[in-house]
Amino acid sequence: MTQSAPPPTSPARTRKVRDLTGPGITTAFGMEGTDLGICARTPSGRILAVFGDTFAGAGVGAPHVGRPHPGIEQCTPTTDERPGPGNPDWRSPVGLYSDTTDLAGGVEWADAAGPGPEDYAAQLLDYVHGRGCSTVLPSDVLTIGDTMYLHVMVNEGLGNVLRTEIHRSTDDGRSWEPTGAEFAARLEGGHRQLWTWETGGDGWVYVMSTGFQRDKGVILMRVREEHLADPDLSHWQTWGFEKGEWGWGKPTTVVLPGRVGEMYLRRCEDFWTLTYFNAEHYRIDCLTFGRIGADLLDPAVTTHTTLLPGCAWGDESDGTDPAAGPARVAQLYCGCPIPGSTPEEWHVVVSQWNTHDSAAGPAGWPYRSMQFVGSIPRPPRA
Repeated sequence: MTQSAPPPTSPARTRKVRDLTGPGITTAFGMEGTDLGICARTPSGRILAVFGDTFAGAGVGAPHVGRPHPGIEQCTPTTDERPGPGNPDWRSPVGLYSDTTDLAGGVEWADAAGPGPEDYAAQLLDYVHGRGCSTVLPSDVLTIGDTMYLHVMVNEGLGNVLRTEIHRSTDDGRSWEPTGAEFAARLEGGHRQLWTWETGGDGWVYVMSTGFQRDKGVILMRVREEHLADPDLSHWQTWGFEKGEWGWGKPTTVVLPGRVGEMYLRRCEDFWTLTYFNAEHYRIDCLTFGRIGADLLDPAVTTHTTLLPGCAWGDESDGTDPAAGPARVAQLYCGCPIPGSTPEEWHVVVSQWNTHDSAAGPAGWPYRSMQFVGSIPRPPRA
């Protein structure tokens, strides 16, 4: 087993397609400030994007200052723009649908998921911020047949995960209910908090997971599709290394070392991809490999590409002007592939959050999701 990751290939020719959220883009849905945008194909064939902490105004904690939406108390701007239970517009997760088929032209939103009118992105899950937890953040979404599954992290303060849960939808992702499957945050030494998952076409759901603190590597697990929402841990198998060989049911072993953030496991054509935020090197990377269980650090069977590097505020480039150099984004994260992407046109949703006063302006904005497109190589045929 290789002990350290090989250097990635040169950054792909990545460019920005468009902003996906923000003033004038998602204002009509009551969500100018939001992040993430975890995409999945619904049973009916639409694209559903699930977002994290969401606010009506442009910024983190920014309140709604126009007409109040149904069921939401109108609030006025305050000097404290941090999220808090006093802001009735704080929602997470929320969802938007798209019927876009030409990703090159940019994803357009059609209507909102959740309870309430289709022109308002209501919170998908039934809870109140500040009562038992601060917020519930989405990890990944999965469709199996006519059912969608949403894995979430219940937080008391960002990065302090209390537990994780699986929720289910049988109406194309419009309404969600808890399955009863809950998992302790301490499982696998804290490596089982931030999930990504994908079906293998063999009756199994494969899950890669890490902690939500961006200080851990990635582990690999699997569960039969019919037991995905079963809280009984005996249905789960971990992938590990013992006595000179890898296998299922062996002690859990990190398959991708480093400091990993948001990540998205997806099948593409006849191979697998893992697009993830590489917190150790401040960039969004993508691995491609031929099979689950492949050595992710072995360049003979895996490719490793940097899609989008991070940079300082004031040094950004959208990748469309050669004079400005390759695309780069300040305070980037996420990087979820959009359904319909191909290796030649790998479209991803990238988040950006200005957490401190910077060259971009006061803390809190930008706080948005954007669409970028690059390319990824197919894995070696080893």
